[in-house]
Amino acid sequence: GGRASAARTPEQTEIARYWYEGSPQGWGRIARVVSAQRGLDRWDNARLLALVHAAMADGFVAGADTRYLYNFWRPVTAIRAGDTDGNDATTADPAWETFLNTPALPDYPSTHSVLGGAAAAVLARFFGGDQVTFSMTSGPPFRGITRSFASFAQAAHENADSRVFAGLHFRSACRDGVRLGEQIGRRAFAVHLQPYRR
Repeated sequence: GGRASAARTPEQTEIARYWYEGSPQGWGRIARVVSAQRGLDRWDNARLLALVHAAMADGFVAGADTRYLYNFWRPVTAIRAGDTDGNDATTADPAWETFLNTPALPDYPSTHSVLGGAAAAVLARFFGGDQVTFSMTSGPPFRGITRSFASFAQAAHENADSRVFAGLHFRSACRDGVRLGEQIGRRAFAVHLQPYRR
């Protein structure tokens, strides 16, 4: 995740950039792409987009509530202050910088990962299964990167990995963020905007 990392591969660099835009923009675009592939009518399309965004709104609330409960430091802070953590095996690197800019919020959980898990769970339930193939092209600030996926879960996990590759989160914040998001997405799909039945 470091700005000058020799360990990050070119594909990991692309992934970090691809998923850097806001989650509502990226996951909303994924929903529109798959909706168009499936030929949804206006009513089903509106319901899908509302469900995806409602689940992500719930994810923002849960992520913010949880992150201020734990108030865990970000990698940039931890790495720069590695000599103050009480572990003799770690050393500080005061010059370390993240690959992409770090938001001024605590690390755990990664809300980006929460929103990806929530959106993926809603999409999988809406379309009757997770194994849906699609390609999506990124928007700003790194517009024009196209990636393809075999499932919504694969996209959600890559979305979470992107935050590690960018240096923004520890792996645990991303892994647990996806799990929290999946629970939120399942609940949102079960309780919000049920289809009208006569």
